[in-house]
Amino acid sequence: WIVGIAGVLAVIRLPDVYEASARIYVDTQSVLKPLMQGLAVQPNVDQQVMILSRTLISRPNVEKLVRMADLDLGATSKSDKDAMVDGVMKGLRIESLGRDNLYTLSFRDSKPENAKRVVQSLASIFIESNLGEKRKDSDSAKKFIDEQVKVYEKKLEEAEDRLKEYKIRNLSSNPATTALNN
Repeated sequence: WIVGIAGVLAVIRLPDVYEASARIYVDTQSVLKPLMQGLAVQPNVDQQVMILSRTLISRPNVEKLVRMADLDLGATSKSDKDAMVDGVMKGLRIESLGRDNLYTLSFRDSKPENAKRVVQSLASIFIESNLGEKRKDSDSAKKFIDEQVKVYEKKLEEAEDRLKEYKIRNLSSNPATTALNN
């Protein structure tokens, strides 16, 4: 009985910990991939996600995350805010689910609403970062394709000019046209 009572008391004294998580699908099959196949270097998605996770858990982003989740409202001094940012940085996790393109963002806190707000804010930052990269990739792909179109237009114009010059040069030496002129 003594061990049972001691176990119950120990469990009761443990603080409640809540975990919020979000699953994110990272689209690797963009619309531009078939267009760019063979024309540009295709980035490794796992490397992109690792870089993105390192970027997301960087101090400036975590400070932004703390502001977005309103965790800094109770902090009274700079050292309180720094301690809060450090705690959030240690508690954030970005993990691959083992399946292609599925990742989990998670955070634990003693207050369920804080855990939920942190994960929602982290997911927002993740999505904004990913959309920014997609826009940049789309812009660079569009620029590349436009440059290729200009190169081929120039080649086509040069070929048409050569054909026109050939016809002009060979028009007088063509036997059918000389017979018509006589």
